Amino acid sequence: MPDLADKVDRIVREVRLLAQQEGKLSGFCIGNTRKINATGLYFSPVRKTSRLIAGSAIVYDVDQAVAVARAVDGEVDYVLVDTEKKISPELYGEENVGNVERAVRETVTRSRVLTYKGNDLTVDSVEMLIVQILSTFPRGLSGKKAAIIGAGNVGSKLALKLVERGMDVAILRRDRAKLEAIVAALNIIKPSETIACVSAAADGLSAATGAHLLVGLTQGTPVISAAMVDALAGGAVLLDGGKGCCESEAIARAQQKDIPIYRADIRPGFEGHVGMVLETERIVLHALGRAEFGGVPVVSGGLLARADEVVVDSVQEPRAVFGLANGLGDFVRVLDGEQTRRLAAVREYIDNLQPS
Repeated sequence: MPDLADKVDRIVREVRLLAQQEGKLSGFCIGNTRKINATGLYFSPVRKTSRLIAGSAIVYDVDQAVAVARAVDGEVDYVLVDTEKKISPELYGEENVGNVERAVRETVTRSRVLTYKGNDLTVDSVEMLIVQILSTFPRGLSGKKAAIIGAGNVGSKLALKLVERGMDVAILRRDRAKLEAIVAALNIIKPSETIACVSAAADGLSAATGAHLLVGLTQGTPVISAAMVDALAGGAVLLDGGKGCCESEAIARAQQKDIPIYRADIRPGFEGHVGMVLETERIVLHALGRAEFGGVPVVSGGLLARADEVVVDSVQEPRAVFGLANGLGDFVRVLDGEQTRRLAAVREYIDNLQPS
């Protein structure tokens, strides 16, 4: 794939230059999708977070993922691969089952491989956008109605997040049996104290009727009609989460009625997920562990502490003491004399490490 290698090389050179200029890490994301693009494999814009500059390719089969992985291996600090299995063997054969993560791990030997979940990144971005654009409601989202057209993986996860925030959520998908199963599952999973619920809509119009939020989450299939726009509650908003979910007449009607139309933007979710992935790596590699400070056993980084171990922020670069472990995942609340001495000894040890 010479053309692909040339394109990747240009993106990688841009990523490395920006990372050097801004003092950040360099990376390349390999995502996968079941939404077929007529042009085949495509590249997303270079993305920036507070810690990382990354290029991105969206692939449709394992061979494409391997080709991209080979081109970026050793050229960037991190290769971030979408770990969700979204490529169908029906399209590419039983031998190509869409395990992009495994293929990338087997290919990359010089860069560090980390994983993310593309759908979760999208869900978090859409949820935060909804929270912001509907923040003018005095009670927030509580007591309002949302309609989600397209209750697949992303739509179902978004429905759970919104119902947990107090919205009644009507969802719709073509397979009625799966729709009913999803609705039942989400109403079981939500906190028992949550009054709001998820319901199965009979059709798009009934879902949209009286809704304050109408979300399209299909694979680019236009499912939001002008009639659905007319049925919305006053002050409602539209959100195209699948890029192409609104019929042209629906867009025109929304514009006539001055109803805002938003589209999914994954930048917030990308920032959050990359930050979490990199911080988890830092904790596991550089903070997690056991040691002795001043003869006292200490632990850090998320390990289950043993009884009377002192819990600190990092055994490698300690700055803070959190408490004395009770051996059951919590802290000792009332200390005896020996336990008090242990804490004091560790604090003194850490204080002596700090530059004067």
